[in-house]
Amino acid sequence: MRKIIIDTDTASDDAVAIIMALREKEVCVEAITVVAGNVPIDLAVKNALISVEKAGTYTPPVYKGMAKPVMRELYTSEFVHGEDGMGDMDLEEPVLQVEQEHAVDAMLRIIEASDEPIELITLGPLTNVAMACLKAPDTMKKLKRVSIMGGAGLASGNITPVAEFNIYVDAEAAQIVINAGLNLYFVGWDVSMGTSFINKEDMDYLMKSGSDIAKFCVRCNKALEKFNLERLGHIGFDLPDPATVAAALYGDMVENYDAYCYVDYTSEKGYGQLVIDYMHIEQKTPNATFCSQLNGQLFKEKLFQLII
Repeated sequence: MRKIIIDTDTASDDAVAIIMALREKEVCVEAITVVAGNVPIDLAVKNALISVEKAGTYTPPVYKGMAKPVMRELYTSEFVHGEDGMGDMDLEEPVLQVEQEHAVDAMLRIIEASDEPIELITLGPLTNVAMACLKAPDTMKKLKRVSIMGGAGLASGNITPVAEFNIYVDAEAAQIVINAGLNLYFVGWDVSMGTSFINKEDMDYLMKSGSDIAKFCVRCNKALEKFNLERLGHIGFDLPDPATVAAALYGDMVENYDAYCYVDYTSEKGYGQLVIDYMHIEQKTPNATFCSQLNGQLFKEKLFQLII
């Protein structure tokens, strides 16, 4: 059974991703580490605990991590996910409690103690991961792979014309991780659009399924649905974090390529851009693998199977 750690800034699409992973019988979520990003750290922790409870399976420990980026103030996205990060559902406090150990220390301890390589899936800014790389670089190199929801592939950004949110929130952390010599797999925001986009037909199907979990997954994305309608004129919502979980777990759903990349963390207008040398113009050795395409039909079939 594959062992994974999920690092998350839990808002609505993170919640779906956590539920998806916890309901996949072929993997074991060893821990959930939380970082500030979509929402401030305490709210992200609350949402992670709620997501674990909603999954209705087992309860991996949840750890609170970094409350702000490495070098700058926190930028959050309540305007996308709602004031509570969960579509303004007015959710009750979770029964589950956060662990006392810091997320960075927990991540390193679990990786070091595991009898088989751990896979890390990151769904938010890379602050926790960067801190772990700086604190214990040799331990982090024991990871089998780090699958990162970050960047926009070769498409436009979703928070600036060139930058995707997770990288933009802490570009310095992202470059630290890229420099750490890990096996990196980037799943950009772009792959959650197109055929992977949850449209009105999909929402209706989930709401009529009779599954409380499926209904929760739709309802918590209501603010995102509204945002997409106003921004794109599309009815529905993208799920970049579940798409990343799918790309990380199901190799038959994706097409990939290798390339050299770096993050712009110095310029004003380019800050947060994950620059991908897709054409190998600089002739540098590739330092990451990138998901170029996610099969939307297979993604939805698997997602719906897990949450209904």
